[in-house]
Amino acid sequence: MKSRFHGAATLSVLAVSALALSACTSTGGGEEAAGEGELSLISSGTLTVCSDIPYAPFEYVENGETVGFDIDLVDRIAQDLGVESNVITTPFEAIETGSALDTDQCDLAASGMTITEERESVMDFSEPYLDDNLALLVAPGSDIRSVSDIAGKRIGVQQATTGEAYAQDNGADVVQYETSSLMIQGLNTDDVEAALGNISVTGPAIEDNPELQLVEEIETGEQLGLAVKTGNTALLERVNETLAAMQEDGSLEELEAEWLGADEAAESASPEPAAS
Repeated sequence: MKSRFHGAATLSVLAVSALALSACTSTGGGEEAAGEGELSLISSGTLTVCSDIPYAPFEYVENGETVGFDIDLVDRIAQDLGVESNVITTPFEAIETGSALDTDQCDLAASGMTITEERESVMDFSEPYLDDNLALLVAPGSDIRSVSDIAGKRIGVQQATTGEAYAQDNGADVVQYETSSLMIQGLNTDDVEAALGNISVTGPAIEDNPELQLVEEIETGEQLGLAVKTGNTALLERVNETLAAMQEDGSLEELEAEWLGADEAAESASPEPAAS
């Protein structure tokens, strides 16, 4: 998810006050947990984070440095823990199936990941930090005007995502891509007739590819969360505490404005219809 604009998105930072947690942070205790038990990291002094890179604007490489919404988020969590952060590139399938966490490749998964019941069965999620929807993106000249038009059409999706599931449910001829950038590339090269993915990703793609058109935002009620290995309550409590503190001090809202272009959303609330 890359760039800092999300087109017609209605993305918003959630009221993390629902955490019902105190917003306390580490005061030099390092890896000592605030809750029951003791916080244990796979690499002492480092919060190791699995992330599917590139996935702008949540995580991507710019000028040799990994940047993005999620990167700033996990850096704040690491700071509150009194440790360094280390983000490693991990295929999204390994993240969303829980295997990267179960095999101790990382302590935390941060990859613009939607919280679903299936995923909750294989990992433990933080409180949500962002609302998201799906969006349908087409190239100029497309006759696709809504999701009702995608049955039997070649629709690009990122593999193992909610966009893929939604496209399949609506009868599309699904074409899987390993990354969101490859999905957009497939649309630009006419390999597919449309792309279906989270608006937090497809919106920034329009800034980089202004000829593309966002024809429909699909209200799915998706919420994004960070994830830990099932049963890792010590780390999960600390993550939720940081999210609550960031909600309280306004820094979550600042991240949204910086990486998702909240201030620009209103200017693009009415996307151009696809040409007939």
